[in-house]
Amino acid sequence: MRNEIIFKLLVTTDLRRSKLVSLTWELVDLVSETIRIDGKGKKERILPLQPHLIPLLASYKASLR
Repeated sequence: MRNEIIFKLLVTTDLRRSKLVSLTWELVDLVSETIRIDGKGKKERILPLQPHLIPLLASYKASLR
């Protein structure tokens, strides 16, 4: 499941590999369906999540507990 989520995040959000590796759960907002990342010049970017990723992320997060 983890690899599937990684691949889908790379494809749907156009994140760079380094940004994906540094992604934490504090930056993922499942309620508003967004990911917050730091862009160039310390600017914050808010990326929307695709609707099919929300249940995958939620179930993966629940399995980690």
